[in-house]
Amino acid sequence: MLNILKKLVETKIGRTVKTRGDCQLISDAILESLDVEISYSTIKRVYGLNASTKPNTKTLNTLAKFIGYNNYFHFIQTYNFENSNNLNFQIFRIISKMDQLEIIELINDTKKSSENFNNFIIILIRELLHHKNYKLINKIFQLEALKHDTFSYSEILYIGNSIGLLLRKFNKTDNVLLSNINFIKIVFSTFVDYTNLNRYYGNAAKVVKTIHKNTEIKLFANALLEFKNFLNKKSIRTVKLELIYSKNLHPILCSRLFALFFLKDKNFNNELVINNYFKIHSKKNTFIDYSFELFLAAILTKNRFLMSTLISKIVVEPKTLILYQKFHLNIFFLMCLFFYKMEGDKLNENRFKKLFSPDDCTDGYMDFIKTLYLIYLHADESHKKNKIQIKSDYIKIVKDLNYPYLNIHFFNNYFK
Repeated sequence: MLNILKKLVETKIGRTVKTRGDCQLISDAILESLDVEISYSTIKRVYGLNASTKPNTKTLNTLAKFIGYNNYFHFIQTYNFENSNNLNFQIFRIISKMDQLEIIELINDTKKSSENFNNFIIILIRELLHHKNYKLINKIFQLEALKHDTFSYSEILYIGNSIGLLLRKFNKTDNVLLSNINFIKIVFSTFVDYTNLNRYYGNAAKVVKTIHKNTEIKLFANALLEFKNFLNKKSIRTVKLELIYSKNLHPILCSRLFALFFLKDKNFNNELVINNYFKIHSKKNTFIDYSFELFLAAILTKNRFLMSTLISKIVVEPKTLILYQKFHLNIFFLMCLFFYKMEGDKLNENRFKKLFSPDDCTDGYMDFIKTLYLIYLHADESHKKNKIQIKSDYIKIVKDLNYPYLNIHFFNNYFK
């Protein structure tokens, strides 16, 4: 918000702040209009012309008053509200006319000028989905403004998961979108929907695997389909082993490909392969990503060797992780919970019971993770009435998921 505040100050004085003279002009203008003294050197620091420091509250409040707000807090609250409402109004207006050229022009202008572009594009896509205008959505994702490499990874996660939830609601991903590389990179490969592998998302993966030539996208779609086969108790095929060592593939994709070996063969406890994998992918900032799908494979196959190996390898501080990695770490906590339950190590089991949260999962994985957690809760519960309720909750979720692997036998006998 500070950058917006600075731009609005520049708009008021009618020039871009580049020199000491510009800073003096702002200082004089504030003194004249507010009767408040703020030195030109303070303005220089705000605009980074001197060694940049974080402005204090008095400076922020003064600049906010200069452009017409009561204080800096009032500026933040009011600007966000006004800007959001204005964008929403523009979206509803252009949607009512469904003028493609005007819509594309607004997208390009908003990308250049608004801090709320991500929210804007999510709302716009939502309205177009309601109108089932997939051709226009496809055109939008072909724009330079929607190129996947113009967003940060955090922005992609935000946009992708938001639009992914909308697609889940409609239970459909139109094929015209599945041919669009930006849509694949921003939405399809971001909102991985484990709830709907036997419905729209699994069908979309088949299309993506067929029509795309990009190696990484094909591998990703294939890994999803093989995991779907596993959940449906069908035979699965692994990839060439050397692919799991690739440093060119996304870390999470590497973990998906490696997980297939354990899903295919519950006795695949090749210590040499595992050690090589973690030796090659040893960077601490991505270590949790290279392990992510292995956590789930270990739980699903009750592979204690893999669990204990991962526990020995994963040493991370949650405070060093970015948000999406904390979701991954949460699945690690769940795996530890299962492992120490099977080992009869009550001390560590209780430790990880406090660390794991069923709510700290991405939306695409939420129901899937809940089924696994209910298995643990049922085994851990001593009261018959509570056990009956937990079992009822499990049956309800797995009926909707419709994955034969997650059956009542799996539920009843996991810890036996």
